[in-house]
This record gives sequence, structure tokens and C-alpha cells, in this order.
Amino acid sequence: MRFSRLVSWFHSYRCCWGVALLLVFFASGSMAQNSNPRFKVIALAEAGGIHRPFVDAAKVWLQKLAADNKFSVDYIENTDKIDDAFLSRYQLFIQLNYPPYGWTPTAVAAFIKYIEEGRRGWIGFHHATLLGEFDGTQMWPWFSQFMGGIRFTDYIAKFATATVVVEDPSHAVMKNVGGSFTVDQEEWYTYDKSPRANVRVLARVNEATYTPDSPKKMGDHPVIWTNEHYKARNVYIFMGHHPELFENSAFTKIVSNSIFWAAGQ
Repeated sequence: MRFSRLVSWFHSYRCCWGVALLLVFFASGSMAQNSNPRFKVIALAEAGGIHRPFVDAAKVWLQKLAADNKFSVDYIENTDKIDDAFLSRYQLFIQLNYPPYGWTPTAVAAFIKYIEEGRRGWIGFHHATLLGEFDGTQMWPWFSQFMGGIRFTDYIAKFATATVVVEDPSHAVMKNVGGSFTVDQEEWYTYDKSPRANVRVLARVNEATYTPDSPKKMGDHPVIWTNEHYKARNVYIFMGHHPELFENSAFTKIVSNSIFWAAGQ
């Protein structure tokens, strides 16, 4: 009797062990699949200052988007690692509020090649158009041309809520965004001129809707655009000061669209 129970237990144990092995096998297969992402993103993120809350919120949001869509995101907070070999590992470069100055000469050369040769895609947020003389550095002329030949001049320091008007709903970046949307409490930048003559404008801010009103206006004020004179798919998204933007469904739709479009997906 004891022997028969022992045999029965042995067969049950062996069965359970087999099931366990199968579970491990499928789990490892799933992990292997997740470790082979559809595409890889490198995000050059501003390390501190007033934009850090936006960057932190972006990381949380991007992590979920990446997990749900099987791509990966790595982060760096300076340009020390950037060279040709480093960038060759990534299909998308996100400039997450990092300004266009203070880069190493090697990083500058590698980034220019990355964009001009169309090796992969690029998305820039907010601070990426801080073009001028800052922190003892000169303006980066190539980057100014990349952004449509503009120079930063001013910003609405006390912030304003405004309506953004979609100009090019046919572009993949603006898919399912609608005709317009509201952005709350943004520090709208102004430039020495509109980039419109040199870029494809996807959206502009309606300065007449500034609340509270501000005398700092451009007239023609693009806020989302792509420069089709460069081989790399690229899009600049002006918004990017407050973490609450990731609660704005129009904004997150634009960012999501931009990621898959710029990465060639």
C-alpha cells in the first residue's frame, strides 16, 4: 500500500515537474522575445533644473509605451558617450529637453552625420530650440538650420494656456489628434523669425488665445514641425515644460505617433 502510494506520488511529482519545465520554457521564450526589441531608442535627457519634473514624467510614460509595444529606451544625461558607434545601436534619438549646446565635438560630428545621412530618426522637445549664446557657449549654426534657421529670443515667463491648431492632419505625426487642442500653462518660446519658410509646419499656436494675454507674440508661431531637407525623419515638439502634459491626450498621441513614425515603424 505504501509502495503504491509512493509510485502514485512519484508520477504526480514527475508530471508537475514537467509542467514546471514547460512554464519555464515558455517564460524564457517570452523573455527572449522581449529582450529583442522592435527598435531601440536613446534619450538624451536634461539632468536637472526646472524641466526635471517633465523629464521624470516622460520616463514613466515612455517606459509603459515601450513595454506595451516591445521597444526599448536607454537614457543618458550628457553627450560624453555619443559617437558613431554609440548612435549606430539606436533607431531613434530623442532630445528630451536637452539644449543644443555644451555637446562634445565628437558628439556634434556624430549627430550631424546621424541626421544628414538619414541613419535613423530624431524627436526634439521644448529646450531643443534654445538656440543662442547660453552658459558661455556660442550658438550651434548647424542646429539652428536644422530647426529652420531660427534663434531663440524670449519666452512667456509667467506661462499661458493656449490653443494649438493642427495645420497638417495628413501627416503621420498628427494622426487622430483632431483639429485643435489646448495646452495649459506653457512657457511659449519666441524666435527671431518663423521657421515656416524652411520646414513643414504641422501645428501652430493661436496667440490670440493666450490666457492670460501676453505681449510676447510672433504672429506666425509654429510649435510642431519637421524639416524635410534632412534625410533623417525628424520632428520638433515645442511643448515640454510641465509633467502634466502627459495627462493631455492630444499631446501623448502626438508623442506616440512621432516615436513610431520617426523610428520608421
